[in-house]
Amino acid sequence: MLGISFAKGGASVLADGYLVAKDVSCEQAQFLYGLGCYMQLADDLQDVIDDRKAGILTVFSQTATRWPLDGITNRLLTFGARVTQGVIYFPQPDALPFQELLVGSLRLLVISAVGAAGRLVSREYLEDLERHSPFRFSALHERKRRLARLLPRALKMLEAFASPAGA
Repeated sequence: MLGISFAKGGASVLADGYLVAKDVSCEQAQFLYGLGCYMQLADDLQDVIDDRKAGILTVFSQTATRWPLDGITNRLLTFGARVTQGVIYFPQPDALPFQELLVGSLRLLVISAVGAAGRLVSREYLEDLERHSPFRFSALHERKRRLARLLPRALKMLEAFASPAGA
């Protein structure tokens, strides 16, 4: 499963890199592939509850059937810290703010996914990671619940706006 996640995420971001840059160095290609792997695993963590319900096997959905996700999430955060060090291989002028935003955003993505995973992690782990989040997990959960209620109406408004007049 891990190999499939790596291939899926890594190949996707690597292909995007070649589409954007046309020519990338070996170090840049390794960074892009690793970044894709990290992003895919972060996405799998975000989707762990739905994946478990649907019977979709990922390293997180499978682990969650037997143990809390604390350990595997720590490994993901460590992996992400290593991967994102490769951002230095894109040394464009004035890139530092973007690089810092990318690294911080991906870390917060994983942390907020843990907050959404709730009972799939230990209470102590949840409390520890919440200290590294700019928002309390309960506030994020409430915001997500409110947005879910508003989404159908927002989609109807978007469809009406996007439809040709008189259609």
